[in-house]
Amino acid sequence: MTAQAASASGASARGAPARAPRRRRDPERKERILVAAAALGAARGFDAISMADIGAEAGIVGSGIYRHFDSKTAILVAMADRVMDRLMTRAARIISAGLDERQSLTLLVRDHIEVALTDHDALAVYHREVRTLPEDERRRLSRAQRHYIEEWVTLLAPMRPDLADGEVRLAVHAAIGAIQSILFFRSGLAAERLTELLEAMAHGCLGTVPVPVSELSLTK
Repeated sequence: MTAQAASASGASARGAPARAPRRRRDPERKERILVAAAALGAARGFDAISMADIGAEAGIVGSGIYRHFDSKTAILVAMADRVMDRLMTRAARIISAGLDERQSLTLLVRDHIEVALTDHDALAVYHREVRTLPEDERRRLSRAQRHYIEEWVTLLAPMRPDLADGEVRLAVHAAIGAIQSILFFRSGLAAERLTELLEAMAHGCLGTVPVPVSELSLTK
């Protein structure tokens, strides 16, 4: 390379604008968006809120929300996935812990109650708006729900040999329905009392007796 060419090359390199570093998406922002969408959707109805409303509630200025989600439908799907993933992950951990059926089912009931309380708004919005999701997303989420319910059925069946398969499944759906009844109204009860009542009602539907906390070895 001649000195003249080298000089020109160096000048070109010096004159070229520096490449801006790629901006990373903040996972905490995504979480704030989901929490904000759930709160607003539960309070006002998901149809009544806009992307701008959700962004403002999450403390995100302008079009920043679109860096994480391109639509309200995408937010609704992510909300449902977040809750379903939490239930499935926890259920898998309980099942793999090697506890007996009664202990495992007691933990599944308690975990579902905890999710219904802590993710109340997201679950409430999902139940009201699931019909608006694209068909492929509805089917995917429905498959995940069936798999989750099957974990309950597998545990309950040997505990209730007096019930036919369809009756076992009915008991499981009734128990989960009892827990999720709190999604549709505000009881005004303290969380501790609400947990106590929901646990008794769920086990009443299942026809089982929960294991006392002192006898459970799985830690969260």
